Amino acid sequence: MKSKIALLLVICLVALSAGTVFGGSRHRHHDLDHDRWYDERSDHISIDMKHGAVVIKHHEGRDRSKVEITEEYELFIDGELIATDQKQEKLLEEYHTLVVDIHDYAKEIGWEGARIGVDGAKIGLQAGLGVLKMLFTSYDDDDLDRDLDRATAKIEARAEALEDKAEIIEDMADDLEDLTIDLSEAIPELAELEWF
Repeated sequence: MKSKIALLLVICLVALSAGTVFGGSRHRHHDLDHDRWYDERSDHISIDMKHGAVVIKHHEGRDRSKVEITEEYELFIDGELIATDQKQEKLLEEYHTLVVDIHDYAKEIGWEGARIGVDGAKIGLQAGLGVLKMLFTSYDDDDLDRDLDRATAKIEARAEALEDKAEIIEDMADDLEDLTIDLSEAIPELAELEWF
């Protein structure tokens, strides 16, 4: 019975932390129009999705630079359009696509985590109702254990699947870090930004 209570606590914690699926020190902020998270490299760098564009901002001291990659894979630095060749545009496309994929996948994982948390709370309610049922019927603690074991096994399987999905997000974030380096090396204007 103690292990079931511990599992329920873990499930609730997973649901509460579902919004931080990016790991590290990234933080997410939801809005109807855009999403934001802070990169683990620095609390001074944020990535926003605004109207289909990827917007990367640096907020430290006087350096308030902004990089934007549009849905058409155009690059703007502090509002100025940067001319790019085909190779650079291909990297911008890969970067934009990966950020959008991470964003969408993280949202999906967050919702699934919340659903698991709600279903975990239902198991707690089921346990309470089971105790009441034991008082007024022939239902006993073996019946309650059996029912809770079944319900908990389903939640455990879903939580493990969610953990696997979260590992995929970590791999995607690693790919994004590599792609950031590639972009910086390929586009001199990005290389000039020491924070990118």
